[in-house]
Amino acid sequence: MLTGIENLPRLKLGFYPTPLTEARHLSSVLGGPRILIKREDLSGLALGGNKCRMLEFIFAEAQRQGANAVVSTAGSQSNYCLQIATAARKLGMKPSFVLVRSKHCDMQGNLLLQNIVDSDVELLEVADIGAIFGDAVSEKMEQVADNLRTKGYRPFIIRHTVPDISAILATVGWVSAADELVTQLKDYGAEAQYVVLANGGGITHAGLALGSKYLSASYKVIGISVYHGRSDAVATVKEYADAASAFLNLGVKVPPAEIEVEDQYVGEGYGIPTEECINAIRLVAQTEGIFLEPVYTGKAMAGLMALIKKGHFKSGETVVFIHTGGIPVLFAYNKEIAR
Repeated sequence: MLTGIENLPRLKLGFYPTPLTEARHLSSVLGGPRILIKREDLSGLALGGNKCRMLEFIFAEAQRQGANAVVSTAGSQSNYCLQIATAARKLGMKPSFVLVRSKHCDMQGNLLLQNIVDSDVELLEVADIGAIFGDAVSEKMEQVADNLRTKGYRPFIIRHTVPDISAILATVGWVSAADELVTQLKDYGAEAQYVVLANGGGITHAGLALGSKYLSASYKVIGISVYHGRSDAVATVKEYADAASAFLNLGVKVPPAEIEVEDQYVGEGYGIPTEECINAIRLVAQTEGIFLEPVYTGKAMAGLMALIKKGHFKSGETVVFIHTGGIPVLFAYNKEIAR
């Protein structure tokens, strides 16, 4: 059991534990290993996703500070921001976003759902999705927050960089998820050798790696990068993990040598699906009735499939794939994916 987390303020926004399901048909088609899928897409907030368990801690802190509005940023089709928006509405808070234009800014996918939720959304023209971590977007969020204050709101800004409390608590959410996964595997009677997930911003990977190390879990965590090169991704994971470890007083760190990131499957860039990604989406749907999406989970599954072909896993080993959600994005990419 992880220490420190049980004493933190936490709201109930999702349905946990999320299911751990056997992907027998997919495993058979790929010729092994045994694949289990952790269904974060069934977390219960909006259309599901890995951010919900982060937000249970973040919104508890926002409420502790007396906030009745939230401001955040990400790409235009951000599943994180949709989950922030729906959590805010569920709690009677006003959601506002500074989104940077990325692939597909039409009123489809998550942007359509943001419209239904009636979020305030401002789209910015930027050169790269990495702008969400920069000063210009941070200053713009401050302006949005100031405008909300003039209207009588008490905004809480959800940022994605440490040492901001939002980023630390987001990481804590996935430290806690490690405890859930270890317990599930034990109850399932399975000993996993690997856990594979998409690595985008790095928070989910960091929290899971830190929690798993603290618990001396049997498996190794592998991040399939959808954005950063390996060195940058490893550095980011370490930064989040170190901050969360210090915050929770865990007394352990995840050294760079233990942070595995595969960066060969990014393709042309963030949000641009590869042929292998699209093939992976179709194969998982046709074998397991589970839908992935082209920004995170499709590329992560393409990476997993490539590693299987390379013989990275033995046929008798067990691999857990973390389905991080994001299904609404699938509809925005209909032209790329449909055949």
